Amino acid sequence: MWEGSNRWGALGRVLLGAGLVLALACGDDDGPGAEDAGGVDATTAEDAGGGGEDGGGGEDAGEALDGGGDADGGMMTPACEADEIVCDGVCVRRLSDPANCGDCGEACGAEEVCSSGACVAECGEGLTDCDAACVDTDTDPANCGACGEACEMGFECSGGACVCPRGTTECDGACVDLGTDPANCGACGEACGDGELCTMGMCQEGCAAGETECDGACVDTTRDAFHCGACGNVCPRGQDCVESVCTCPGEESLCDGRCTDTESDPFHCGACGTVCARDEVCSGGSCIADCGDLTACGGACVDAATDAGNCGACGNVCARGEVCAAGECGCPEGTVSCDGVCTDTATDAANCGRCGNACDRGEVCSAGFCQAECPAGETRCGFLCVDTDTDINNCGACGVSCGFTGTCDMGTCECGRGTTLCDGECVNTNTDANHCGGCGMACEPREFCRRGTCAGFGFP
Repeated sequence: MWEGSNRWGALGRVLLGAGLVLALACGDDDGPGAEDAGGVDATTAEDAGGGGEDGGGGEDAGEALDGGGDADGGMMTPACEADEIVCDGVCVRRLSDPANCGDCGEACGAEEVCSSGACVAECGEGLTDCDAACVDTDTDPANCGACGEACEMGFECSGGACVCPRGTTECDGACVDLGTDPANCGACGEACGDGELCTMGMCQEGCAAGETECDGACVDTTRDAFHCGACGNVCPRGQDCVESVCTCPGEESLCDGRCTDTESDPFHCGACGTVCARDEVCSGGSCIADCGDLTACGGACVDAATDAGNCGACGNVCARGEVCAAGECGCPEGTVSCDGVCTDTATDAANCGRCGNACDRGEVCSAGFCQAECPAGETRCGFLCVDTDTDINNCGACGVSCGFTGTCDMGTCECGRGTTLCDGECVNTNTDANHCGGCGMACEPREFCRRGTCAGFGFP
């Protein structure tokens, strides 16, 4: 089974990401639910607006669902969440907003609530009525545990409580990555000295092989979503950093600057910009009259037994890192829930062997036990004990990455499709700022690599 990816690091990194996205957002998105890609083209050469297709799907606005996301005359389009659409220049939750229930301007009556994109008499199973909006208080960061209880920036809502995302720790009210935060390196309050950097939870001079210094932190730009391919190159919301490229997870497609499943999205059904009519739902990439054996949730046909966004009932969202099985949210195999976050207690130094059992500073967690040294045959890399003969993220030495498509054999990387072996690591020369266009061809500071060419943020 898979684990949820760690997207949120130190609060400073979150603020940096938000600032970059707001500063660089351009109003060229069309169609419903637009989320601008932030102006930094880190999504390969593909057009961030869904291949140039019109967001209205070519259908008559009177028959099709209007996403309200058109940006005309250079106006800025807000960066919305995946389940939001733009109405009058504002992002709204079409599945729960009683003033825009299912579509812009579709207001519910005085005695109605908005549940899963429909005006009904009462909220669906597992949802709570918060000012006529039906939300899941177990996972809604704006109503976490109870209506109006909002989580602070950087926190997420899990099990009705505001918690730090997986891979981060709360220090003085902020979620930080103890592996990279120079102010909290290895433990809260353990600040690195002048000239030192934080790498793998230890203060040292210079970054480890395969890492890049970004604002005092040592990061792997091949997979860090806040520094993807180059320092400060933040992936748009919902995207992961894979081999230095911001990429939609799984089989999702990039439409209007956000990742979506065109198999079920009524605003991008079958292809970006294809909008289903009001009385239709999207199933298998086609607009149809009803969902048959599946469940209709906000115009999409979903399997409530396995859909993490509608687990057991429409709008019941599983927490980050959880999976949906038989209509119940739970942690993937091999992990347990610690303070609402799915955790591998075999390797997590903050929850070693059991939840809350933190290893002392300087110790590592191996096989569920805190140890000063790693077992024979394993090497300590930060908080982890790894086999450098086979570990694709620490191949031959800590921090040496073989990329997501490569393999590690006897401590040597064998590169997969789309990557090149440079200085012992597998890199994408189309996007790697240290090897842009070829091995050793490094970009200048604050530049990033785009299609094998170094460029600044003001590229054409």
